[in-house]
Order: sequence, then structure tokens, then C-alpha cells
Amino acid sequence: MKLLTTNAVADMLSVPEGTLRYWRKVGLGPSWIKLEGSIRYAAEDVLRYIERNRRTPSVRAYMEEKTCSIGEAKPGTMTSR
Repeated sequence: MKLLTTNAVADMLSVPEGTLRYWRKVGLGPSWIKLEGSIRYAAEDVLRYIERNRRTPSVRAYMEEKTCSIGEAKPGTMTSR
């Protein structure tokens, strides 16, 4: 089991270390381990947390993005000539 520091996990998740401290306090974020006063995260737990929070875009969002990429206006927007 590879253990990561708070700094390493913060970099992986692109959040400040303070956010990880807050998440620990309120019970959010990846599972953590306290070893003799030092906080560590198991790499597997961090990866599992990332996978658990993966979101798949909706079909509508995909179609809107596809429409915009070929030069048409977004649905619901008006263009002037």
C-alpha cells in the first residue's frame, strides 16, 4: 500500500490542503489514515474517491457542445444579422 501526503493528494485533486482538512473534519473526501500524528492517504483510496465522483455528461450537453463546435449558435441564444 502506497501512502500519500496531504500535499500530494491536494496536488492530485487540484484543491488546497485546507480543503482536505475541512473534508476530514466534516467527513467528506477520500478516506485517510493517521499515523503517529501524520495524516496519510492510501493511493487506492484516493483513486477510488476520484472514480466514485466521475460524472458522465448528459446527451443534451454533448449535443449542445457538438452543435457549437460546428459554428452554430447555442440553443436558446439569439444571433443578430
